[in-house]
Amino acid sequence: MKKRQTPLLAAASILLIIISSLIKPESSMWLGALQTVLLGVGILGCCMAFLRFAKGGKGKKG
Repeated sequence: MKKRQTPLLAAASILLIIISSLIKPESSMWLGALQTVLLGVGILGCCMAFLRFAKGGKGKKG
């Protein structure tokens, strides 16, 4: 199950980053805040996915 979580986390994070880039914040302050939150969560998710991937190779063999 854990092997599936890392690619899903990375895909969801990339999707959040793409969605945040599609928002045009010029019309509203709330849209700007939403864009910033989505971008932050997306970047955080990508970092977590990378750390999970990096930790995965250091497990016990056998």
